Amino acid sequence: MITSIRSLIYSKFGAIFALVFIGMIAIAFALGDVSGSGSFGGLSGGNVARVGDRNITLGELNDALDNRLKAERQNNPTLNMAGFVEGGGLDATLDQLINRYAITVFGEEYGVAVSKRLVDSEIRKIPGSMGLDGKFSADAFRAFAQQIGVSEKAIRDDLTQNLFAQQILPAAASGPAAPDGMALPYASLMLEQRAGQIASIPATAFLPKAPPSTAALAKFYSDNAVKFTIPEKRAISYAIFDKTIIAGRAKPTEADIAAYYKANALKFAASESRNISQVIVPTEAAAKSVMSQVAAGKSLADVANGLGLSVTTTANVTKSSLASTATAAVADAVFAAKQGTLAKPARGKLGWTVARVDSVNNVAAKSLAAARAEIEKELLQTRSEEMLIEMTSEIEDAFADGGTISDIAKQNGLTVNTSPKLLATGQDISNPAYKPIPEMQVILPAAFQMETNGEAQLIELVPGEKFAMIAVADYDEAAPPPLSDVRALVQQQWAFSEGAKGARAAADRLRKLVDSGQSLQAALAAANVQGAQIERLTGTRADLYREGQPVPPPLSLMFAMKKGTAKIVQAGGDRGWYVVYLTDVIKGNASGNADLLRARKQELSGILQQEYAAQLIVAASKDAGVEKNEDGIAEVRTRLTNRDGN
Repeated sequence: MITSIRSLIYSKFGAIFALVFIGMIAIAFALGDVSGSGSFGGLSGGNVARVGDRNITLGELNDALDNRLKAERQNNPTLNMAGFVEGGGLDATLDQLINRYAITVFGEEYGVAVSKRLVDSEIRKIPGSMGLDGKFSADAFRAFAQQIGVSEKAIRDDLTQNLFAQQILPAAASGPAAPDGMALPYASLMLEQRAGQIASIPATAFLPKAPPSTAALAKFYSDNAVKFTIPEKRAISYAIFDKTIIAGRAKPTEADIAAYYKANALKFAASESRNISQVIVPTEAAAKSVMSQVAAGKSLADVANGLGLSVTTTANVTKSSLASTATAAVADAVFAAKQGTLAKPARGKLGWTVARVDSVNNVAAKSLAAARAEIEKELLQTRSEEMLIEMTSEIEDAFADGGTISDIAKQNGLTVNTSPKLLATGQDISNPAYKPIPEMQVILPAAFQMETNGEAQLIELVPGEKFAMIAVADYDEAAPPPLSDVRALVQQQWAFSEGAKGARAAADRLRKLVDSGQSLQAALAAANVQGAQIERLTGTRADLYREGQPVPPPLSLMFAMKKGTAKIVQAGGDRGWYVVYLTDVIKGNASGNADLLRARKQELSGILQQEYAAQLIVAASKDAGVEKNEDGIAEVRTRLTNRDGN
């Protein structure tokens, strides 16, 4: 149901990947004190598992589940906790916590060192632990821990677990590559071809004729509550503004303009710049030789070429800039020469400079009146940026102090709007015609990450240009609606569920007839199932691994069967069942396919390395001793999936 969960954290090797790369997400799990000291047994003790002599607390599991769900909602905003748990998230998250503790206990027992200094070095890498000077600050680290609501010990414990995993698992996984002899049969399997007959048995052929009783429908609804659950909805209060809000306040006065003009008198005074061509030679004698040759009629470029040098040109150079890039002597010489003449040779930083003044550019002084528009524009831009930064900082401080959107919007002359209760996708299920404003594309993801009773936030809609103050005005938690509101839909789903049961029974009967030697066509004809049909299906094992292409369930099943046998597989979504009869198997031979052999060897080597690490985790868990509080875990599952009837 949740592909990303199954593929990432519920696969055979998911725990390994989570541990090997856990350093990248260390703080994500450090949201609960993992030092639980309550006695084991029952939720009253607050523990859901024990690894060795260490307890995994209920609070730690809850926090890990919350963080896993938040991560999944980045890709699936409508996912709720019930769906996450139903998709395997609870079991996978608890297993990962157990594995982390097991590796830590294993490392400590067998002499793997994780010193306080090493943990300190990891803490220094946390951005939130940096002070204003960009260096580690103990005060900043404590403030960061307080901000995310955890203890310093919890963060240190989490980083310690990560460091044990980073040292142990890569070493365990660094086994030998798969041998060539192992690669050939697996590569040949990819070329194997199979063909079969598929009989589809639709659920619609077995729909019940009578409606369900009230009790039966209520039970079906309760058992399948997750299917009908409406994701969390939130109504968002927001006030949008951009930098034009402070344009009036940032407008400079005549006094401001005059003061700027006076403070920058040199900028508006008369100035002179020059366009020059120059060649740099190593000695004063060489510079005088250049001067003589130019005086005799040669061009400066010809003289430079004769010396194996080149002439460089510079436009609009001022005396001060030339003095800084060359020397004061060069600048004095160039600005003493007239237009079209060579300046007196002068010693620069790289040698002796011979420069020709190509042109003299004189800029007249600019009066206050002439400079007014330029100054006003510059002051307006600078002051707008400064005041915008100041304003946004004040808003964030006000929110941190408990200020509301209404109060701050009123102070700044802004209008507060409130959306209807929306899904994370922006959909209003009570009004299909509703279209959210474009800014909701940024507002909603931020709003659904906020605590429902938390402080308001300021977010950027367009960096440095447009902003929004947002808060959660109201919300409905993810829950199935009252049965009375969706009775027709539930009854329809019940009917398909019952029809699927009938299709399953018919598929079982067909399979038995085929296994007894009857052809699939004859068995289906005898069954006389309305809407049933037979199709041929062929494919290679490589078809099962093509990225981006869904694999039909019957095709996948054909590669798990013996030739001449029949099996059944569900069509999905209570649509019916398939009877799959495998008729042909053509074995592949990859002995001459070097690329395929190389790819399979690499793949098998990776799997072996993962298996080495997986076996180490299993061994570490057995060595430490793992005990689960099954009653407590079941209670957590019931609470999170809303199966207690509340």
